[in-house]
Amino acid sequence: GIGKTTLLKQIYNKLLPDFQNKFGVVIWVSVSKDLRLEKIQELIGIKIGLFDKAWRKKSVKDKASDIFKILKDKKFVLLMDGLWERVDLTKVGAPLPDSKKLWKIVFTTRSPEICSLMEADRQFKVKCLAAKEAWKLFQTMIGDKTLHDGHVEALGLAIDISEECYGLPLAL
Repeated sequence: GIGKTTLLKQIYNKLLPDFQNKFGVVIWVSVSKDLRLEKIQELIGIKIGLFDKAWRKKSVKDKASDIFKILKDKKFVLLMDGLWERVDLTKVGAPLPDSKKLWKIVFTTRSPEICSLMEADRQFKVKCLAAKEAWKLFQTMIGDKTLHDGHVEALGLAIDISEECYGLPLAL
């Protein structure tokens, strides 16, 4: 609820038109709590043109090999949202970062430990909104008419609710 997915979507939307059209491919993968390499491979396969009936029937290892063959010489950005555990990128088929810097892998997680296990080069902690910003967001979402033209107690109740959300944008 702090905005990790929203930030990653902003990156995706910013990269997609320019990067994909001129240089390579931008791949978005939502990773669920019950990590399945097949699902990650499927989403990558769709994006790079591998996914069909025959490819779906291949083993995880063969799919990884096919993905690797395409991505190793391609400039790409792989955005993985919502990691709950380490993802073995070699088993997925994604090339590991090297000195050429042809590709980037960006992921979101709630866990600093996952950042460590994934050997992240950089980590960015997304923090809650400050009280003023949280209240502004809450007002924007509720609307002035609702807050000020409603019941006499609405404004006080709204302030209480905003404070209860602890600056978490999704809750607000």
